[in-house]
Amino acid sequence: MPFSNFHFLAPEDLAMCQRVFDRICADASLHPTSIDAEMLASTVLTVFQLDPSKTEAELLGSIRDRRNDFEKLTG
Repeated sequence: MPFSNFHFLAPEDLAMCQRVFDRICADASLHPTSIDAEMLASTVLTVFQLDPSKTEAELLGSIRDRRNDFEKLTG
């Protein structure tokens, strides 16, 4: 789990970030341990830390707005 090392977050915040990460990985067909997924994890945490009052749906929406950065290019 990419978020397991972030002990400064409350457990419920960590769990919410993990759910958002998992959802976007599934949507974008990202392997959770890929470099792209690591960048996604960083973005999820950054967006959350910028506004920790966001609901899970708002956080997911914010990340989905940036989704093109995390979608794999298929050719």
